[in-house]
Amino acid sequence: MTDRYEDFYAKQPEFLGDTVIEITVPSGRLIAADSLCSVKKFDVDPPLSINYGYGLDAWARKLAEVNVAYAFVGNTCPSVTRRPDGLLHVATPAWNDEIDDAEFNDDEQVVAKICTDLWATMLTDYQNWLDNGGPEVATANAPYALEKYSVFDVTPGKYRWTVFSHSDRFDTHAMGRIAFAQLELIEAY
Repeated sequence: MTDRYEDFYAKQPEFLGDTVIEITVPSGRLIAADSLCSVKKFDVDPPLSINYGYGLDAWARKLAEVNVAYAFVGNTCPSVTRRPDGLLHVATPAWNDEIDDAEFNDDEQVVAKICTDLWATMLTDYQNWLDNGGPEVATANAPYALEKYSVFDVTPGKYRWTVFSHSDRFDTHAMGRIAFAQLELIEAY
């Protein structure tokens, strides 16, 4: 037991890159939340401490094995936004003091808001969610942050998930817009 504990909390090598994994979305629908771990198959223990980028990257890779995209986002309550070209971003928008509201880019649509009790954002194919015991989610509620889950349509296909926030140099407290991750279609079905 001591060895596992010591290994888990040992200082890890510095992680300065981006986490890059792939997931598939054959149903053309994604479910997003701060945690999808209510589905037993998605309740994957982190292989290393997530206090470091190296551990965050390892956990994201382990979740990718069950077709789940994971990104650390801190206590920021980000949104998932879609650009006209279909690129999805997980980002916290800049705050505009003049209008006392969040300021999204003109070319993006908010498709989900994430309440970050887990300080994360997780996405998976909605059919994957259902096939593994996840409950039906009313899509009419998306993208309101008070709902635990949001479901939205995307082009069916294979996607590249790039996480910027796992780098040990990433600043989750930066001013202005903070982009944590993006999901990009790489092969349509």
